[in-house]
Amino acid sequence: MKANETDSRHSSARMSLCQLLQETTYLVFVLLDSNVGQPELISSGTAVAVNSRGDLLTAAHVVTTRLPVRAEDVHDPNLVILAKRKSGTFSRYSSPLCGLSVDLGKLLTGPLTVDLAVLRPVEAQREVEFLPISTRAPIVGESVLMAGYPDDIELPFSFDQMLPASSIQVQAQRVSLEISKRLMMIRSGMIGHSAGVTINQEYIGDFFHVDNVLHSGASGGPVLDSSGAILGIVTKRAVTRVPYEETPRLRVPSGAAVAITPRILLPKLRELDVIPRTS
Repeated sequence: MKANETDSRHSSARMSLCQLLQETTYLVFVLLDSNVGQPELISSGTAVAVNSRGDLLTAAHVVTTRLPVRAEDVHDPNLVILAKRKSGTFSRYSSPLCGLSVDLGKLLTGPLTVDLAVLRPVEAQREVEFLPISTRAPIVGESVLMAGYPDDIELPFSFDQMLPASSIQVQAQRVSLEISKRLMMIRSGMIGHSAGVTINQEYIGDFFHVDNVLHSGASGGPVLDSSGAILGIVTKRAVTRVPYEETPRLRVPSGAAVAITPRILLPKLRELDVIPRTS
């Protein structure tokens, strides 16, 4: 009986965390809008709310589509960053911090880029439901939950495949169609590897692997610990090389996700007032 009660409590706690993830995880779309014709969808991904004002954390490459980050990618006047919450409402965002770049001098041929970004709502928001950022290191063996909008799940009817691609009406609505196809996925996993990172003695964090994977589109999604704090942000799928003679450089998904702890950005997050300066 006691075992059943324990299982019930664990199940209830997990469902509560999943509910939090549904409320705080956002679908992100990045468009180029030149005011000539339809906007061009250049990127999509996931983000998570980290304070009551609606600031979001995501992966930098969700905003720029590439690393290292280039200034023109972020400051292009035609760049439009939109994020949609569970309620279906969209808001527009700017990116006050996109891909922290640190110059290590002669150690590297270019700056080291941390694949994390902050998105800030253009119009002020209030009382947004959010998740706190963990300031501790991940522990190998601990259980976590991940959330995102991967492109490997879609609506069961595949209606988009039945639409005439050459139709002017369909072309005009292609961004809306892409948005309607994206569905949230929550997955559980265990941390199987973790390594600390210190950059210039100022930025201290970790990268770690989770033994489950969320595919493209889930980049920028949160990794949640059992207390409901954001332990990491998903940056990519782990890959492995297949040792075939015909394809020695072939890289395929290994079934794991790679994440970065947002605590590596704590100095910048305090500077931008994303989190309190005293935290």
